[in-house]
Amino acid sequence: TPPGASAETPSAASVGSTTIAVLAECEPRICEPGGGGLFLPALGAAGEQDWPRPLRAVLYLAGLAWLFMGVAIVADIFMGAIERITSKKRRVPCKVTGRMVTVKVWNDTVANLTLMALGSSAPEILLSVIELTLLPPQMMSGDLGPSTIVGSAAFNLLCITAVCVSAIPKGEIRYIKDLTVFSVTATFSVFAYVWLVLVVQVFSPSVIEVWEGATTLLFFPLLVFVAYLADIGYFSESVRRISPKAFKVEVPELTKEELAALTMRIRQAHGDDLTDEQLFRLVEKETDFHKSTAHYRVGAIRAMFGGRRVKDVKASSKIRRRSFSSILPMIGRQEGPMDSGNEPAQVMFSFAANHFAVMENVGTIHITIERTGELDSTAWVEFASRDGTAIKNEDYHPISGVLEFGPGQERQTISVSIIDDNTYEDDEHFFLDLSNPRVDNKDSSADVGPHDTTCISIIDDDFPGTLSFHIESGLDELRVKEGSEPKTTLVTVERREGAVGSISCKFATEEASAMKGIDFEHFEGELHFEPGQMTATIVVTILPRGRYESTAEFRLVLSQPSHGVKFDAKRDGGQESQILTIVIEPDAQDKDRVDTIMKKLQIDYAKHAIAYGNWRDQFRCALLVNGGDDEAVSIADKIMHVITVFWKVLFASIPPADYCGGWLCFFTSLLMIGVVTAVIGDLASLVGCVLGIPDSATAITLVALGTSLPDTFASKTAAEQDPYADASVGNVTGSNSVNVFLGLGLPWLIGAVYWRVVGQTSEWKSMYRSVPGAERWEGQGGQFVVIGGDLTFSVGVFVITAVLCMALVVLRRRYVGGELGGPTCLKYSTSALLVFLWLAYVTASIVNSTGATTECR
Repeated sequence: TPPGASAETPSAASVGSTTIAVLAECEPRICEPGGGGLFLPALGAAGEQDWPRPLRAVLYLAGLAWLFMGVAIVADIFMGAIERITSKKRRVPCKVTGRMVTVKVWNDTVANLTLMALGSSAPEILLSVIELTLLPPQMMSGDLGPSTIVGSAAFNLLCITAVCVSAIPKGEIRYIKDLTVFSVTATFSVFAYVWLVLVVQVFSPSVIEVWEGATTLLFFPLLVFVAYLADIGYFSESVRRISPKAFKVEVPELTKEELAALTMRIRQAHGDDLTDEQLFRLVEKETDFHKSTAHYRVGAIRAMFGGRRVKDVKASSKIRRRSFSSILPMIGRQEGPMDSGNEPAQVMFSFAANHFAVMENVGTIHITIERTGELDSTAWVEFASRDGTAIKNEDYHPISGVLEFGPGQERQTISVSIIDDNTYEDDEHFFLDLSNPRVDNKDSSADVGPHDTTCISIIDDDFPGTLSFHIESGLDELRVKEGSEPKTTLVTVERREGAVGSISCKFATEEASAMKGIDFEHFEGELHFEPGQMTATIVVTILPRGRYESTAEFRLVLSQPSHGVKFDAKRDGGQESQILTIVIEPDAQDKDRVDTIMKKLQIDYAKHAIAYGNWRDQFRCALLVNGGDDEAVSIADKIMHVITVFWKVLFASIPPADYCGGWLCFFTSLLMIGVVTAVIGDLASLVGCVLGIPDSATAITLVALGTSLPDTFASKTAAEQDPYADASVGNVTGSNSVNVFLGLGLPWLIGAVYWRVVGQTSEWKSMYRSVPGAERWEGQGGQFVVIGGDLTFSVGVFVITAVLCMALVVLRRRYVGGELGGPTCLKYSTSALLVFLWLAYVTASIVNSTGATTECR
């Protein structure tokens, strides 16, 4: 019989009570004399448990908040290690171009669902594992860990989403870019919690079998695999990609044969002297079309079920044959006489197409206006130009007038002069409108057709150019021999396919196997080109280190092009950047002078010195306010630094991420998180005990809130600064899935295997013989018992709120155009509704947990 309990145990445990509730009523709780946890109460011997409960509640709450600060600080270091691990790159041959290109080792989706999700969810997952394995009663299921996972999921999904929806500036919208991956993780996030209920209540009620724990854990790699397939487009087979030999752009439902025919027609219309950039932009215009409300709805639904997102949905793959002139009609051209759908006596006027594209240097364009219907009378229609992004007398000469169609006349043309300048500017457009149609036959009527307005896009031909590294070998690699003194090498950046205007780009060196300060001098800056300037140089300094046969590599990266200049998409880095890999080779003349063993010792010493410098910087940043940055240091910064300086200095002892590729920092910080989380588990139980609330209620409120607040602020910042919603709310569903599959699957498997091996001990029998239905376990060996109770109820309420939240997200995507932001009234009402759902979940769970208790007799 447990200490403090009578010989007679309760005849039956309340259905709403969890496993820990059965034991907690029979043994002293952690805040009571004789009770205790893994570390706390620390001052039990000094009579801490006899202090007034209000005083202890205040102290414990303050301590819990301080511990949450600590776990947030060490979690930041943990995420830094993960960032270092997942940002590794390698060079591979491109199958299309045959060049060596730089690619990431980790797929972004895989990284987000594995290491990144573990980084954001580590406290919840470790709390669940530690509660099972270390906190009393050991190897028996508790309330704190599982309830924290469910409470954190509810806060993440409802409150973080609410914050992000309202954080978007007025008039802006953020949408999830990779909706296919989000659909996968959202589906798994709801399924994970439904699975939890099935395991606890349906398959083997109140018992976790080994196969159930193993299956729950295996859902984690399954989620990663399915999300990876979604990320690479496996579930979007209708999507076709233009060969990366040209530009990395996706054109849904456009086959390669159709694309070849389309580009040929464009060249016939505009001439064979089009550059690849001009051809691409005309193809982009040709495959685009006016997006109606119905189109956006269909696009959103398709994206939800595995299609591409709606922003860049292109025209149908059925490319119509058209006659080309100096101007390219784009959308909606009629192949024959237009049917007005009214009586034959009606006269209809329309433009031949509702969208045209023209190069800026075309001079004069001719637009056809068609008359259909009754042709026996004379009819008139007025026309006028109207500004769009193109401005009259700056980009085109405005026109207006009246066209007269004589009897039998079906077509007339109007001419617009396009102004060609030498300034680079974005593509612009203006409009031509038809109005006031009339006919001289009183028995007929006149009207304008569906193409009463046409849009004319002006494609700019004044290009600032394309930037790339100029390497004589033609490869994206420069081989440099080191010398006995620092050696400078000039790297040329060339400008091709245009030289209009002043342009610039950023440049910086990046470590690979070569280390900055040891093998080369690190530098970064901005490269400027004046109008007409075709080349510029960057000075690279190679430091002497002493080599025999070894080589070392680092990268010179161009980024952030300005004023319309682009990077060569065929070179390493693509359109986003240009990457030149610089290989440092030994000088053949110095080989005989080098002693291999001495060189190895010198390299090891150099590496050690670098590591020590990084560690010194960690402690320096930990001791100083804002890491030593004296600019804009506020009073609040100083106060928070004083409160958290202990944690900063303690965690500065974690090895820097430079060691072992970040893995040493990863495992050390994970261990630190585990230790702090164990103390949080004790202190959270103390808080609940002195306040008279169950562990499950404490978990879904205080603990879940404390572990999720750092993610809240990070998501809010991402929502404000990132152009898409993926980084802010898109990863919430994946993190919630990982919480269940790892945070419950791992301890479930450990507990199920443990009790299967150990069998029914006296402690186990004393614990569970009063559980309803315990007689069925006689002679079956040890069972890992998890009574649903509070957990099942909490999960059930969460699933309901999660489904409502997902429905709200889908509705916002369909009707607002994005998950975040939108009209002021709508975004605040959305946030209010989500917060209300969270409060409803918390209230229902607390009422259920506090209303079910069991007393020993």
